[in-house]
Amino acid sequence: MALKAKDIAEMIGVSTATVSLVLNNKPGVGELRRQEIIRKIKELGCEYMLKENVVNSGSIGFVVYKRRGNIVNESPFFTCILEGINYSVSKYGYHLNFIYLDKKMSAEEQECLLGNAHCKGLIIFAVEMQYEDLAVFKESGLPFVVLDNSFQENDIDAVAINNTQGTSKALLHLYEMGHRDIGYLRSKVRINSFDERYMVYKNQLKRLGLAFNREYVVDVGYSENEVKQGILNYLKSNSKHPTAFFAENDLIGCSAIHGIQEAGLSVPDDISVVGFDDRPISEVVKPGLTTINVPKNIFGPAAVDLLISKMEKAREQSIKIEVGTNLIIRESVKKLENHPEEKTE
Repeated sequence: MALKAKDIAEMIGVSTATVSLVLNNKPGVGELRRQEIIRKIKELGCEYMLKENVVNSGSIGFVVYKRRGNIVNESPFFTCILEGINYSVSKYGYHLNFIYLDKKMSAEEQECLLGNAHCKGLIIFAVEMQYEDLAVFKESGLPFVVLDNSFQENDIDAVAINNTQGTSKALLHLYEMGHRDIGYLRSKVRINSFDERYMVYKNQLKRLGLAFNREYVVDVGYSENEVKQGILNYLKSNSKHPTAFFAENDLIGCSAIHGIQEAGLSVPDDISVVGFDDRPISEVVKPGLTTINVPKNIFGPAAVDLLISKMEKAREQSIKIEVGTNLIIRESVKKLENHPEEKTE
């Protein structure tokens, strides 16, 4: 007579509900406990009761790639996406394996770490990566999806922020608030997302009928002190400044607010500021930073689904998923009355 979940539960000393969750590959059981129960079920010769995706389960690698470390260490997405990735990976019968790679490592070291992880696929946190950094992953032969970097010009599966939409929303908001002299706070630490935002900034100015003024682009560092000093130096050297700045992310925006205030000016009365990312700091800074929000809970599940589809069926065409953005209005933008609000197509 065939065994039932209740019989197995009694044999291995766990509840029937727990066995049922494991047999059907449902969430609600810790990964270590799940693997132990699967092992005991196999020892009992009841492997046939496990769903196919449980029997064939393995690991999916979550790769954190550091080129410099500045952005990865401060990224708002790293911790936010992990829960979604872990849940989605377990839903498909896999467990998550963390792999840390650094640009300073040799290709051989990187290949060794990837090989020793014994993963069936990879999700790569690629915020700092350039295209040439992908060589080791392509040579591995493993299917992979990159996160937080679109690699727009390359055939790479990716889940990334819609930087075009987010930057356009920020600029349009400033325009509708009456601002016509809109500057740009540009990090000296460059990543692909920043380059995309800078390009969209210039294009959006043109679309709004505004001239691009290179003197309104302030190149700053990335740390709080570097940004503060950069904006202080700019304001001391330029008697004429923009009425508003768009910052490449919230860290730069919040640090710029502090620098503007140290220069004896007011935000938003003298200079308005808009950021990007909607980090917790944007709510804490005074005044609260108007910014662009990205729904971070979407990234993880989308990346896992995309990877699994690639693992199950190879395809020639890449798929890129761009996650939409929302404008979060706080107190860092002043409405100027000398320019009435205008509608744009």
